[in-house]
Amino acid sequence: ILGAAHTHSPYPWPPVEGCVATRWVQFGDDNLQVHFVLAEEFETANFSIAEVDQAMSGFRALESGSFHASMYNSLVLEVDSLDEYLFRLKAQNMPYMLMQTTSKQYVLFMIIPQNAITVQLRSQHLSVEKPISESMCTEDFGQMAF
Repeated sequence: ILGAAHTHSPYPWPPVEGCVATRWVQFGDDNLQVHFVLAEEFETANFSIAEVDQAMSGFRALESGSFHASMYNSLVLEVDSLDEYLFRLKAQNMPYMLMQTTSKQYVLFMIIPQNAITVQLRSQHLSVEKPISESMCTEDFGQMAF
């Protein structure tokens, strides 16, 4: 959906028993990487990675048209247009939420499945769908520059 490509990781994938397993992805030429880590050796009788993921993930909330509080903890990226991302989400039948801030900036919320990671894409351009009416406060970060 986001256009990331797999990159080299020093850890194995698929998972090998007794080892940390990772998948690393890189976004374009920006050197922005995201590392997905599976470290099952840290699981105990009272802690399961899958259970924590399920409790913190907003995936089910998005499927029902709701917003999960954990979705405020998110990776925020500014893009030129939300249109291509909406097409990709629809093509893969992935849930999402589309909102609008008071400054006419659009916000697309999506979840990276099985990771409890929320991504917000923000743009001033949207032409293929209307945002839902504002039922919650969304922050306007203005122009984000790095």
